[in-house]
Amino acid sequence: MRDNCLGKFFGPSSSYTGYVLIAGGLIGLYYSFTSLALVIPGIFMAFTYTGTLIDLKNKRVRPYTALFGIYRTGKWIGSDQFTGFSIAKVTKKYSSVSRGSVGFSMNISEIRLLLINKFNKSNVVLNHYNNFDDAKKELSELSGFFPGEKE
Repeated sequence: MRDNCLGKFFGPSSSYTGYVLIAGGLIGLYYSFTSLALVIPGIFMAFTYTGTLIDLKNKRVRPYTALFGIYRTGKWIGSDQFTGFSIAKVTKKYSSVSRGSVGFSMNISEIRLLLINKFNKSNVVLNHYNNFDDAKKELSELSGFFPGEKE
């Protein structure tokens, strides 16, 4: 079984905000127990991430969201639901604006290995890579486990 972590659910700036809420709540705990109301959303924002489990033995995948970094939500999908793979270059853009109206943007490019369903739409992200060669290597390793692909 493979477990591929795909990254933070909320993005970098919101995850950082979660850490700030945790720190502020713990510092405020010295003065009042109501500051725990900051710690719980902070933990949620800072530690929630997404990923994909690949069960090679039973030929199924499970895209999931790990809430609080612990509890995984998501359903198993059988490999018969997919017709093939795709490799795509994706650019994520994260933007935030400070109180002084100063904007901050961050672009992150990555190569994704996707499972394609019967309608030729990308349905599940299996993993992300920095270059095409790594994606092609894993595609060749996984190609025999899904019915739409030939070994």
